[in-house]
Amino acid sequence: MAQQVLANKTKETIDISSEQAKLIKKNKRKEILRQFSLLSILVLLIILFSVTTASFFSVDNFTNILRQVAVTTIAAIGVFMIILLGDIDLSVGSLYALIGVMAAFVWQGTGNTVLTLLTALAAGAIIGFGNGFITAKGKIPAFVTTLATMGIARGIAYIVTSGSPIGIVEPGFTIFGTGYVGGIIPVPVVIMIVVFILGSILINNTRFGRYIYAVGGNAQASHWSGLNTNKIRIIVFTIAGLLYGLSSIILAGRLGGALPTAGQGAEMDAITAVILGGTSLSGGKGKISGVLIGCLIIGVLNNGLDLIGLSSYWQQVIKGIIIIAAVLYDTKSKNKN
Repeated sequence: MAQQVLANKTKETIDISSEQAKLIKKNKRKEILRQFSLLSILVLLIILFSVTTASFFSVDNFTNILRQVAVTTIAAIGVFMIILLGDIDLSVGSLYALIGVMAAFVWQGTGNTVLTLLTALAAGAIIGFGNGFITAKGKIPAFVTTLATMGIARGIAYIVTSGSPIGIVEPGFTIFGTGYVGGIIPVPVVIMIVVFILGSILINNTRFGRYIYAVGGNAQASHWSGLNTNKIRIIVFTIAGLLYGLSSIILAGRLGGALPTAGQGAEMDAITAVILGGTSLSGGKGKISGVLIGCLIIGVLNNGLDLIGLSSYWQQVIKGIIIIAAVLYDTKSKNKN
């Protein structure tokens, strides 16, 4: 009798494992299909804008797109990690402005490229740590925390500059946004590639990356299993802030100085790219490769719509529609599962 019960339990376990394996394979196939669909959309957009405007399909324009995409992608990787936790960050664009202004002041005072870069990175990391600490320890939704940071950062940027831009055209500063490596590859693109590789390793090949997915999938269960969810959240926000700092100095270098208005709407581009890339807003699901493709789609879309003369107001409408469509798709997929 006991042997029969044990045999039945073993069979049930095998059946469950088999079902889980089938589900994993099904999800992998769906993810591959989604990535292929995104690549197809990217190719179709390139073809569409190449046909509708003569200036789109050119080396200079593609270089310009890659420079823009680099800024968005670096920040979006930080946003991606936060959304994987089931949180959100609305302060991205305002941090571009504040950190860019801080970096510009340091450059004006020292003329030191390394110190300027370190200032931007440190400022981003400190602000990100603050966002994570308040969210985790204060039990405040990240939406509220970063919404407040968004207003504070933008306000300080206006206060310290009196609303005026800080123009800097020296190569030691603008190299971050307009320089080339080997005279061929734009510096922002090189930085983006390095950040993407490091981010992929962190997310896909480290224990900490698995922790992020676990907390995003079920924070309470992760806590019960012994994970320090507050610590993980704080570290993720700090890393994201570091990436925002890097993006801000690239943007300031490309613009030839710091503007208190810089980065307006940047958080929308980053969030749209992350969601479009297949990351679930509820957390625990997403691929960093999808983020890159999503950023490329947003970059091509922004550039193409600018070239055909579509108003920036309509561009905001289109991005909003993309977000709704992507979330509806994610919701539908969950209901099917």
